[in-house]
Amino acid sequence: MSLPQILIDGLILSVSLGVVIIGSLALNPRLWLQDYPAEMRAKVPPLTRREKQAQLIVTALFLAAAVGALAYAGSRLLAANGGTVSFLTAYLHVFLVLNLFNLFDAVVIDYLLIARLKPKFVSLPGTEGMEYLYEDWGMHWRNYLKGIVFCGVLSLPAALLIAF
Repeated sequence: MSLPQILIDGLILSVSLGVVIIGSLALNPRLWLQDYPAEMRAKVPPLTRREKQAQLIVTALFLAAAVGALAYAGSRLLAANGGTVSFLTAYLHVFLVLNLFNLFDAVVIDYLLIARLKPKFVSLPGTEGMEYLYEDWGMHWRNYLKGIVFCGVLSLPAALLIAF
């Protein structure tokens, strides 16, 4: 396990998923309606049938990018270690790679892009003037902590696939 390899794999995962997230936000921010503050969600109508279909496509793209990046990370890890690694090594590698994306999501997407820059394409129609809700640091911190737990759980099956 090497830090440069973890950083590269984390960067690949972050860029891949960042493109899907930011691209779909630009296409229609309502596709991420479930991630907006409750006060904003209450101001907008539910997703339409067409938006739900688009949301499924975005979810599929997100999962495909995540699985692809993690499979690539796993293959690089195995190649760097002669084709075998321990479960603990695989688990720590995947956990750290996933957490680099979690940090990227919290800092680059949530903090810099959404809370600080507040581009028009992330605003939900009908919530104009509510952009201050993007600055709920408690919500962002809780989401980041939930992400750490999620990464810990998701790393288990990924590490099993890599190590065995």
